[in-house]
Amino acid sequence: MINFAYIKNKTLFFVFNHPVGKQEFDNNIHSIKSALKFYMPLECKENDEKLFDDIRAFVTHTPKKEIPDFIETKQIYTERSSGNFEINVQDEKLNSLIKSIQDIIKSRK
Repeated sequence: MINFAYIKNKTLFFVFNHPVGKQEFDNNIHSIKSALKFYMPLECKENDEKLFDDIRAFVTHTPKKEIPDFIETKQIYTERSSGNFEINVQDEKLNSLIKSIQDIIKSRK
């Protein structure tokens, strides 16, 4: 649910695409802040001063760019089964269904 994150004016912003994601983030923000005090990423250690002082989140309401239409492709593959397998099913309906599948496989070989 996180669209992106950025740093501005020493504040780390997380941009969410749904309010539930932000709410869950807000519930855990204290844990995130305390974890960052104990373990700062290497990118942040290279700077002498703190990279950010605060963490905030908000929900964006801008629509995402449209994804191009999905092109449906039909997958064709060769049947690897020969249809020679035992059917050990006691239920008559299920047994007849499996036999019909077996017959289809055998007819395509």
